[in-house]
Amino acid sequence: MKLGDKITLEIEKVIWEGKGLGHYNGQVVMVDYALPGEKVKLLVREVKKDYIIGSLVDVIEPSKERIAPRCKHYYQCGGCSFQHTSYEYQLKLKRLASLEVISRILGREVNGEGPVRSYNPWYYRNKAQFPIAREKGKVLGGFYKKGTHEIVDLVECPLHPPVFVDILQWTKDRVRKGKFDLRYLYIRQGTSGDIMVTFVVRDRLKNSKEIARELIKTFPEVISVYENINNLQGNVILGDRFYLIEGEEKLEQRLNDTIFMVSPGSFFQVNVQLLKTIIDYIVETITPYKGGVFVDGYAGVGTFSLPLSRSSRYGYSIEENPIAVKDAIDNVKINRISNVRIRIGKTEFEVRKILKGETFDYLLVDPPRKGLDKEFSSFLSQIDIGMILYISCNPSTLARDIKILESGNFRLKKLRGFDLFPQTAHIEYVAVLERR
Repeated sequence: MKLGDKITLEIEKVIWEGKGLGHYNGQVVMVDYALPGEKVKLLVREVKKDYIIGSLVDVIEPSKERIAPRCKHYYQCGGCSFQHTSYEYQLKLKRLASLEVISRILGREVNGEGPVRSYNPWYYRNKAQFPIAREKGKVLGGFYKKGTHEIVDLVECPLHPPVFVDILQWTKDRVRKGKFDLRYLYIRQGTSGDIMVTFVVRDRLKNSKEIARELIKTFPEVISVYENINNLQGNVILGDRFYLIEGEEKLEQRLNDTIFMVSPGSFFQVNVQLLKTIIDYIVETITPYKGGVFVDGYAGVGTFSLPLSRSSRYGYSIEENPIAVKDAIDNVKINRISNVRIRIGKTEFEVRKILKGETFDYLLVDPPRKGLDKEFSSFLSQIDIGMILYISCNPSTLARDIKILESGNFRLKKLRGFDLFPQTAHIEYVAVLERR
């Protein structure tokens, strides 16, 4: 088989990352936008040693689960994977695919709970990062096509609040008129509906005040406008330097009875409604250690540290991003919490420092998609605490790290999925590991 060949394939199942999988002459073939049981025609796009990747050309025999996508950009934009089927069915597919990965890596069948449904599978994302570019006399803004750096010029996106697309169109119009140039438009929304806008530029804008005031006048829900300077090559969206042009310094995110004030350079979960449910689940899970001491690693602005503090003697919140640490310090003060000790630094080092002076009852970690450092996982597997809670949106690195933790003092007790990212192939898991 070679590039450019067209083949017909029976789809056997959907695997992690949302690809349909089948076999052709004994070779594994994967293709996006296909469902189990379908017969599809595809174009061979990549030929690897162990598998082939194709592009969907036609669905010859569609599944009864196939539906028309809501978004007109669906088959071009790289943001979604499952708009071609119902929400109920995509939950089933994501559960099966993610648990298959976890079970294979752990070498045994794992039956996780959930996934817990999102409150709304549409318009749930409170953050968008739109690349902006000039191309053949046009100004394009939206998302990248899957696997490319070609921009899909967005006119709608049913995953974000509609006002995000309105602000994008307004910005493109100002760029078209020569008022300013930028690399990315970065938009965030708070739980009250307030919006923070950041213009990512190579150099500071000379007319930034004028642009910011015009934006706020056009969109009264915009309460904060920033500039971010990123003159580096590559795919990193944000630079290190933020400048407040107009409005409020931070955006409010309210979770149950806790207020978080978040700067543009701090991470915060994109699906706030379901994040509340995850926090409730974690607080319930640590009930046996109520009144104890906790450590929250990769803690960000204190998203989990602050709620956990209410049922703990005290705890440590560890984060290496200085912007997020400053937010965490402010959030502790705003919420009048006195039993959270905030530490700036790498979780891998700070946990060791804490253990040199004292012990604690349980550890919560919410690392990046790459998971824990292998050496740190091995270290954690030997510590003497009651519980580790591990939050992850990557089942392969989650399972890899669980395997290391289980080689020592811990065993996986519970695994629950939460559908933080409807219409995409991603799912958030909370793994509960207990001391043997």
